[in-house]
Amino acid sequence: MSIAMNTAKLLCITSLLLCTNVFGACDFDTDDADAPNFMDRIIDCEQQPKAKLSTKKTARVATTKLYGEGTVDPISGMAERPVAAPGSMNHSPGKSFAARQSYSLRPNAKFEESVTIAIQRLHIEMAHYCAQGWAVEKQWTKASRQREGDFYLHYSFRCAD
Repeated sequence: MSIAMNTAKLLCITSLLLCTNVFGACDFDTDDADAPNFMDRIIDCEQQPKAKLSTKKTARVATTKLYGEGTVDPISGMAERPVAAPGSMNHSPGKSFAARQSYSLRPNAKFEESVTIAIQRLHIEMAHYCAQGWAVEKQWTKASRQREGDFYLHYSFRCAD
């Protein structure tokens, strides 16, 4: 091997070690330095923490509940729910919401009570509050206390910036 080739490999391995120390989530090993797209992978790795920072920033934003009593305003102490005209399309960049829809897994449940319809209704609600797009950050289900076999599907979502 030539001196230039050894120097190039040494630079790549040094870059690899630096990236591995700074960006522990990026998975590299010494053989990756020989790959033709190695520098592209390092650049992609460096851009990952920036995306994570923006997620952490939006996680601090209060989530507005679109069900139940709503969200308690810390200043007034009153529970509030957002009011929007039916059929209107709204968008609040970066704002977080939590919505839920009931569904049933009982054998005698009607189609209108299916999880498919619950998902459709949640998507309609997300489109209503985030007309320019959204990200579902969390999804969970809780059993309903009213009847065995009935559940609530919850979505926590954030409007696109």
